[in-house]
Amino acid sequence: MEKLSPVIIILMLLAGLGGTENGSPVTESIPQEITAEEDDRITVDGKSYRLIFSDDFEGTELDGTKWERCPEYHRQDMENYWDDSMTYLDGEGHLVIGFDKKSGKYLSGGVRSKNRFEHTCGYYEIRCTVNSIPGCWTAFWLMGDTVSDESGGGVNGTEIDIYESPYFNEKKIQHTLNWDGYGSAHKSEGKVVDADVYDGEFHTFSLLWTEKEYVFFIDGKESWRTDAKKALGTCRVPLYMKISSETGSWTGAPPAYADLPDCMKADYVKVWEAENE
Repeated sequence: MEKLSPVIIILMLLAGLGGTENGSPVTESIPQEITAEEDDRITVDGKSYRLIFSDDFEGTELDGTKWERCPEYHRQDMENYWDDSMTYLDGEGHLVIGFDKKSGKYLSGGVRSKNRFEHTCGYYEIRCTVNSIPGCWTAFWLMGDTVSDESGGGVNGTEIDIYESPYFNEKKIQHTLNWDGYGSAHKSEGKVVDADVYDGEFHTFSLLWTEKEYVFFIDGKESWRTDAKKALGTCRVPLYMKISSETGSWTGAPPAYADLPDCMKADYVKVWEAENE
């Protein structure tokens, strides 16, 4: 399968955005510059990054040195369960994360790189399709055990949702940061942006994570930038990657049975690290 270059020359405007804002457009202009140098290197704002993780999902078996299927358990607030059968390689260079309803339960899939690849700052990117029906969503996110720590802000652990796609009807994508656990101390910051990516085509969703900020991208265009001051700084502990699908009341209503099955397909996942770090 022909692989498209993961990064092309991109120029973007420093947006200085924060907080949750519905429907903000993806920024299309300038001075952030990302260029592809070689297959294993990119330059971001004049700084060189080297490739440290890559999976093109070739073959028919999930690479167990990079991923494991997410444990099979109940998700969200509907009868939705992660199920191993919903996650597989199609033999055509794609990771398939399915979604279906069987025996009165919604079944969805997920993989994670826990105990295989866990990292901090860098440039993270997935090229994938998203859900093609309303009522469910897909996601590419970073997670770690320390996210449950309720002290110290996001420095001690932050769930970073590089993208989530619950807004099929509105044609929007959400980016979110969660920290200080998931109980009474829980805090979050996010942004919802216009992004018509529910077309069955492949799109890229990316994150630049540095010591001072998080910068999110959709198809190479900056969509949200936060300096993370609200969280007392960016995360300083290694996180693992997750790719998943699920449903919940967030979408308003579960998928119609007649619309199922559905799936997302991931073409690649790549991570670059700044040189000399």
